[in-house]
Amino acid sequence: MAVVSLVGSKIILAFCNFLLLICGFTLIVGGMMVLFDNERVLLSRLLSPTGPFSTFPHPLLHYICIGAAILGIILATAGIVGCWASCVHNYCILSVYFSIVLLVLVGECAIYVIAWVWPSCMGLGIDVDELIRAVQRNYGIGGQEQFTIAVDLAQTEFHCCGVESANEYDTSYWRLQALGPSLAVPLTCCKLLNINQTRSYLNPDPVSLTLCQALERNRHDGFRHVMGCRDPLERWYRDHYFAFLGVGLIVVLVEFSVLLSSIVTCTRIYHHNQDIRENARNTEHDIEISSTPTTFKRSSGSDAGAYSNETYALTGNFKQNYKLTERA
Repeated sequence: MAVVSLVGSKIILAFCNFLLLICGFTLIVGGMMVLFDNERVLLSRLLSPTGPFSTFPHPLLHYICIGAAILGIILATAGIVGCWASCVHNYCILSVYFSIVLLVLVGECAIYVIAWVWPSCMGLGIDVDELIRAVQRNYGIGGQEQFTIAVDLAQTEFHCCGVESANEYDTSYWRLQALGPSLAVPLTCCKLLNINQTRSYLNPDPVSLTLCQALERNRHDGFRHVMGCRDPLERWYRDHYFAFLGVGLIVVLVEFSVLLSSIVTCTRIYHHNQDIRENARNTEHDIEISSTPTTFKRSSGSDAGAYSNETYALTGNFKQNYKLTERA
């Protein structure tokens, strides 16, 4: 019965490691797909523009994708090693494998807890006031080209202008220092003729440049985006944030199942080895008993005192010894 339990536990462990292998490959493929989605990665530059990742050469999502791919490689490798470990009866190998998966699980849980409790620590989240100040201070400024393009992409993608409204550009460095053309708002705030073209945010072509840049609302209405980018940006961030947490939860559950199945398998292997040693001891004991001569004690009713301490071995000469006893 113990052998069946051991086999069943190894099948469960192999299945859990197969799921871990699938999770690893999924993270690798998903991370690479998002990494090469330049517009998606570029939009993440607007997350915490003055946070810890603001001085990095690439947007936050770029590093998240690389981290997901590296985690996928670790999980895929662990899944392969786990499938191999499930085929051997080695308690030590499973113990080392269990420790590795446990360390990975603890690290992931720490990251997910921080991302859930304190997202700003990791550069996650949208602080509206901070983003408005960043737009007014960095848009169109030399050395902030990536941030400027990210703002243009958001305004083109979400058909919006500014964070709360287009009035934010009235007090921006871009407008006050006349760093760009004599415009009231960036061209990506205008409704574009080439909106359906790829990367139209890099070369915007307004429907009417004059009416779009008009200061009177009744003139630019219908030619300029009036809505701010706050709400669509928050929806975009919320969708990606919960997708990140959802994928992480699935991976954690799979790793937790791997740990449980590893514990069960280690327990079964331990009991299996104990049974083998116990059977070996019993076999040796039976062999010793069968090879040891068995003694025979005979006593008569009237002469019990004379013969009660005499014993005879049950050997091949038993009959001869028996006859000698009768003669005596």
